[in-house]
Amino acid sequence: SSSAVFPPPVREAPTGDDTALQQAMRQSRGLSALIVLAVAYALWGLTPTSFIGAGLSARSSATQMNGYRLDWMLEKKGGEEGLQTQDGYWVGETGFEKAMGAQGLRYRMRPTAEEYKLGKEVDGLITQIGPLKFKFGEAFGGTGVNEKLRQLKAKIFKEGITDPKKIAENEYWVKKYGHKRWFAPSVNQAQGNTKVLFRGLAAWSGFDPLKEERGKTWIEANWGKPAIQKYLDTKVKGFVTPEQVKKEYNDGKLK
Repeated sequence: SSSAVFPPPVREAPTGDDTALQQAMRQSRGLSALIVLAVAYALWGLTPTSFIGAGLSARSSATQMNGYRLDWMLEKKGGEEGLQTQDGYWVGETGFEKAMGAQGLRYRMRPTAEEYKLGKEVDGLITQIGPLKFKFGEAFGGTGVNEKLRQLKAKIFKEGITDPKKIAENEYWVKKYGHKRWFAPSVNQAQGNTKVLFRGLAAWSGFDPLKEERGKTWIEANWGKPAIQKYLDTKVKGFVTPEQVKKEYNDGKLK
């Protein structure tokens, strides 16, 4: 038997149109490659090279931001294997918590280590299930107000206005108008020692004519309310004397 023999395929010679198309495609690929390289070079110039937090390369050294020195950490500069920063120190949340705890103040609405140690104002914050302890109470009943902060609020209220310029202006206003120009800023009334989850209607509204909650479940702060001090006794008859009204009226006249 004989097998059939097929001639090799014959390729047609490229025409002038095909040659021009191939040249255009090669030029297009070359142009695309140049564009990609240019974009990559531009992005490389905008990328921080030394450490996280660095400014753009166009920034001057005087305004450049400081941050973590990853290169120092990798090479363990100075024998230090932990976190290293450009400034040489790092505060962070742990540092703030320790700093405020040293002053007796709470950070992130959580009791200080000393308060937990002494069991001071931490009732209901820790739930124990067998050998395990959970701080569920901090999530639902945490507060940043403790004894030290209450003392600070009382001190702010007692000091009142401390700015010498405002004190001098108040003296001028009292002589001319019979009342002050500046009053002490308001002091937050939160005490952080409530024992109930929801306050009563009297505490919410500030109106308790039958004295059902005031002094019992609703105990107001003892450092006062600077914001309403200026309104005390203003409804008393004769608070502004006729002489004072005449004085202010005459001061407003053109001479």
